[in-house]
Amino acid sequence: MQPRIVTKAPPWHGWVTADLFLLSTASGTFTMAAMVVLLRPWEMDALARAAFLIVFPLMLADLACLILDLGDPARFHHMLRTFKPSSPMSVGVWTISAFSFIAFLAFIAEILDWPQSAIRSIAAAGLVPALVAGAYKGVLFSATAQPGWRRMRWLGGAFAVSSASMGAGLMLALAAGAGQPGAARLFRFIVMWLLVLNALAVRRVMGSTATTGHLSDVGDRRAALRVSLCYTGFIVAGLGVPIVLCAIGGGNSTIDGLTAAIVLGGGLASRQFLVALPHRSAPNRT
Repeated sequence: MQPRIVTKAPPWHGWVTADLFLLSTASGTFTMAAMVVLLRPWEMDALARAAFLIVFPLMLADLACLILDLGDPARFHHMLRTFKPSSPMSVGVWTISAFSFIAFLAFIAEILDWPQSAIRSIAAAGLVPALVAGAYKGVLFSATAQPGWRRMRWLGGAFAVSSASMGAGLMLALAAGAGQPGAARLFRFIVMWLLVLNALAVRRVMGSTATTGHLSDVGDRRAALRVSLCYTGFIVAGLGVPIVLCAIGGGNSTIDGLTAAIVLGGGLASRQFLVALPHRSAPNRT
């Protein structure tokens, strides 16, 4: 019997992982800071201002990773020559460009101390692009023919929740470091329930942890078992542990910092796992 032809794994490695991580952190942090500015500016204005100062450098680093990963970085601007609403990549590139510009405005607004009304307008304008940017890469991956990714139809939603939890985790670290117990308590609550939603989203994306279901694209049983173990480890260590820490933290800034570090580390590890998934696939035999 002739082996069935499978899609060649993309040449994506560390730069793509860094791109996914930085974009998710930036979009999630902007989303959380914008919600603070729009809903509770009198209580956590300083925290939101610190977050806005972080988002734009994160986006600069993300764009650098994205451009460096291209085969011909000098042609990056060609993706902005047209706009195709039916293309996830085209929508995503334009959304990321718009979000980067708004992140720049927020950065300048904080440095130059623009009026609160201007900062609120920037936050409101950037909220939707930030949410879309957080989900975009998941939609892009699931729209490909790559083994593993092609079955993950809920990956965009999972990315959106994960990005929000990573942003909330960074906000928790900022609140703990700034000695704001009220803000830390709020973001501890937000992080905990976003991680619960993240666990449900990941479970929906991955399907069964056996060698059937969504993991049937992954070559042989050994490869599928390794994927299952990685998936289970992420659920337990990357999501379960910080959920417990949020529940028992009790205002301890050290525990809050550890929680944020695990949330961000889990986000990085999960994205590396996702990027490597097609490379784990072996040719199936018919």
